Amino acid sequence: MSADSYEAVHRCLLSGWPTQVGLKTERGTYRSTRERTFSIFPGSMLAKSQPQWVLSGQILDLQKVYGMLCARIEPQWIEQQAAHLVKKSWRDVHWSRKRGAVIAFEQVTLFGLTLVEKRAVQFGKQDPALAHEVFLREALARGEIDARADFVSANARVLAQAHELEAKRRRAGLVRSEDELAGFFAGKMPADVHTAAALDAFYRKAQPAAQAALHWSLADVLAESPGVGAREFPAQLDVAGHKLRLTYRFVPGDAADGVTLHIPLALVNAVPAARCEWLVPGLVSEKVAELIRALPKSLRRNFVPAPDFARAFAEAEAARDEPLAAALAGYLARVTGVAIGAADFAGAELPAHLSMNFRIHDEKGRTLAESRDLAAMQSEWTGAARVAFSRRADVELTREDVNAFDFEEIPDRVVSPGGLTAFPALVDLGESVALRVFERRDEALAAHRRGVERLLRQALGDKIKHARRQLPLANASMLKWAPLGSAESLRADLIEAALRERLGAQDLDIRQRADFERVKEDIARTLFAAAMERLSIVEEVIANYAELKPLLEPPLLGFARANYDDLEEQLAELLFPGFVRETDKSRLAHFPRYLRAMRLRAERLRQDPARDQARMLAVQLYWREYLKLRAGRGDDAALAELRWLVEELRVSTFAQELRTAEPVSPKRLAKVVEGLRSASSA
Repeated sequence: MSADSYEAVHRCLLSGWPTQVGLKTERGTYRSTRERTFSIFPGSMLAKSQPQWVLSGQILDLQKVYGMLCARIEPQWIEQQAAHLVKKSWRDVHWSRKRGAVIAFEQVTLFGLTLVEKRAVQFGKQDPALAHEVFLREALARGEIDARADFVSANARVLAQAHELEAKRRRAGLVRSEDELAGFFAGKMPADVHTAAALDAFYRKAQPAAQAALHWSLADVLAESPGVGAREFPAQLDVAGHKLRLTYRFVPGDAADGVTLHIPLALVNAVPAARCEWLVPGLVSEKVAELIRALPKSLRRNFVPAPDFARAFAEAEAARDEPLAAALAGYLARVTGVAIGAADFAGAELPAHLSMNFRIHDEKGRTLAESRDLAAMQSEWTGAARVAFSRRADVELTREDVNAFDFEEIPDRVVSPGGLTAFPALVDLGESVALRVFERRDEALAAHRRGVERLLRQALGDKIKHARRQLPLANASMLKWAPLGSAESLRADLIEAALRERLGAQDLDIRQRADFERVKEDIARTLFAAAMERLSIVEEVIANYAELKPLLEPPLLGFARANYDDLEEQLAELLFPGFVRETDKSRLAHFPRYLRAMRLRAERLRQDPARDQARMLAVQLYWREYLKLRAGRGDDAALAELRWLVEELRVSTFAQELRTAEPVSPKRLAKVVEGLRSASSA
C-alpha cells in the first residue's frame, strides 16, 4: 500500500474510532483517551517497533489491557479527523517581533489525551481583543515592531529621547509606564489590528489626521516635565575647538553610568582634565553638594544646607579649565569668609556617576579604551594620539556626511608640511560616506572602493528600483518558485546580483568626477540586461526544481530514508535562501545540470536503492570532509573549489550521461582535501 493510500485509509478509520488512539509513554505502554492505558498485543507486528502514536481496532481487558489490530498514525491525523471533538487552549500570549504578530502556545487535547503540547499560533483568531491589547502594549508601546508605517520609527526616536532625558535626570519613572503608553493608541486604530501587516495596511488607508494621531510627542511619553534643557545636559563638549560627543546612562553599578565623553584618538592629549571635573551643568550642583558633605565636620557646619550652597555655586560659577575643588574652595571662602582650600576636599569619595567616564575610539568608531582615570589613559595612549593628531591636523580635505561624488578629484596621496604621507579614501559608513585619510595605501584602496560603491548605489537608487519593477517574471514560474520565496525577494535578488556583477566589472578606484559619472552611466545602461541574463538561468533552475521536487518523496514510508535525506540536504545547500544573489553567474549556470542529475538519481533510486546507497556513501566521504572544513575555517576560495568538485562528483556518479564541467575523480578530491587539511593545521 502506498503512503498516500495508507494515510487515507487510517484517516477514514479515525473518523469512526477517534477514542481508540494511544500515545506511547516512557514505560512502553500507551496512554489513551479518558485516562485509559493499554499495551500493544504481543502478537502484533508493532509490538517490537512500538511507534509513538497508534490506532487500535479493539481494546480488550484480558487481565491486562491490550490494543488489538494496531496501526501507526500521526497525531495531526487525529486532530484533523476529530476536529469537532478536540479541545484547544492557549497560554503565554506575547508579541513576536520575528513573526510580526501576537502569538500564543496552543495545547490540543482529545478527551484528556494531549495531541499537541505546545504549538505557537497567531492568537488574533482566538481572542482579537486580547491580541490587540498585547499588540499595543508589547509592540507599539515598546517599539518592538518592524513595520513600514513611518510613525513606528518616529515614535522609537521619541522614546529613545525620553530614556536619554531620564538618564540625564537620573530619576526612574520619568517615562510613562507601558500601560500608559499603550493607552495612547487605544481607539486610534481598529480593534482587529494585531499584526505588523495589519498595521501597515490600516496606516496606508488611514486619513492624514488619523496617521498624525499615532505620533508621539515628548510630552506624550514623559510622565512629567523633565526640567532638562540642552544647556544643562549638552550633547557635545567643546575641546580645543572640536565638538566631542557626550552620552548619558542611568544604570547604577554599570561601568558607563553617568556621563561619557567620546574622544577620538587624535584628541586624547587635548582633553583638559580640570574641565572634565565640572562634568555638565546639570550635574554640577549634585557633585558640589557631595563634595561639601565630604568635608570634615568642623568645616562642613559652615556650609549647611549643602544643596543650597551647591545650587548657588552652580549659578554663580561657569565651567572652566580649573580644578572644581579649587573653584569651589574659592567661592565658599568669598561668600562665608571661612578659610578653606582645595586640599580640604581631597578625601571625598564620590559616587561613580559624578566622575566623567572617558571612551577613546579610533577613526572607525571602535572603542580602544574606557576608564574614569583620564590621566592614566593619556599616559598610555599619548604616543598613538600624537601620531593620529599629526595625521589629522595636516590634512584638510577630510569630510563627513558625503552623499554624492562632488569632488573634482580625490588625490591618491597627500604629503603634509611635516613630511607625513597620507592616503585619502572614501569610507563606507552604511547610510553615508566619509572622506578620511589612512596611513597605509592598501587599507585606503580597499576602503575607497567600498566607499565609491556606496556612492554609486545611492546615485543609482532610482535606476535600481525601476529595473526591479520591470523584470518580467512569468506567473507560471512564480508558482513553481513559491516554495523557495516570494516574487519580490526574487526581483530584489536578481537586481542585487546583477548590480554586484556590474560593479565587479569596474575599477572602483575612482578619483575624478568625470570617471564616476562614466561608470555610473555604464552600470545604469547595462544593469537591466545583466539581470535578464541571470533571470534566464534562474527560470531554467525553477523549471528543473519543479520537476525534481515531487520525486523527493519516497514511494513508501521509510523507504531509503537516508538516501532521500541526502537528496534533501543537497537541494538545501544548492537552493539556500538568497542563492540567486550570492551565487556567481558562471556557477549558477551549472545549477540546472545539477538539478537534472538529482532528478535522474531520484528516479533510479526508486528502482535500485541498494546501488544508490553504495554510490551515496562514496560521495558522502568527501561531502562530510567539506562540511568539517567549512565549520572550522568558513567559506573561502580554496574551500569553494572542493565544494563544487563534490557537486561534479555527484553528477559523475549518479548521472554520468550529463557529463561534468571539469575532470573529477575521487583521487582528485582526496588530494584537494589533503591540501586543505594541511593548510588548516599550518
